[in-house]
Amino acid sequence: MATTTAAVPEAPQQHIGAFGRLIGAIVNPRPTFEDIARKPSWLLPLLLITLISIALTVIMGQRVDWMQVAHQRIEKSHFASAQIDKLPPAQQQAAFNRQAMSGKIGNYVIGVIGTTLLALLLSGIYLGLFNLVGAGVKFRQSFSLVTYGLLPLGIKALLGIPIVLMKDPSAIDPQNFVASNLGAFLPSDAPLWQITLGNSFDLFVVWSIVIIAIAFSAANPKKVSLGKAFSIIFGVFVAFTLFFTGLAAL
Repeated sequence: MATTTAAVPEAPQQHIGAFGRLIGAIVNPRPTFEDIARKPSWLLPLLLITLISIALTVIMGQRVDWMQVAHQRIEKSHFASAQIDKLPPAQQQAAFNRQAMSGKIGNYVIGVIGTTLLALLLSGIYLGLFNLVGAGVKFRQSFSLVTYGLLPLGIKALLGIPIVLMKDPSAIDPQNFVASNLGAFLPSDAPLWQITLGNSFDLFVVWSIVIIAIAFSAANPKKVSLGKAFSIIFGVFVAFTLFFTGLAAL
């Protein structure tokens, strides 16, 4: 008499909690992002990175010598420096005051909403590009993958807090508070475009690029290989780098 073997149902995949995802996105990204793609979530990493950025911004607002930063930025821009040199002393000082205040306010704005705007922008770009190659990603998935992928930038901001507290105010560069990129090793009189280009090649940015590439390849590995995902993510990075470097050169 023939016997039949009952099919053993597959065990349901275990869901990773929100805090487990924070750790897993850094130390074990592929299975973590597979879980995020199945059940997207983004509130905790976005809130955490934003709070760290705000804390760093507040400390910078109190510690940075914004007038010195204004002088340095204008000196690096030959056009702005030439225009200010034509002004009488009183108007020159007023121009430096405006630059110092705008730098300080801009730093606060970036600290509060910068992470959210960056995540939204990258999510939209990646959504379009990955769906062109058949990934079938939805915006909620893209936004969740990107938000967790930006965690290295939160780690950079966290490391920046004690560095900014310990540094002499005159030595703090708001755009390069952690010496983690090539721009930190350029001479102080380097042209603005070289500093912009050097700042782009940042250790934490590269870390984030790698994590986001793993994230999108994990979301649909049948359609998107890790190599293809990395090519798309790195291509977007190069496009942004060339754009801002070009602006600085102009």
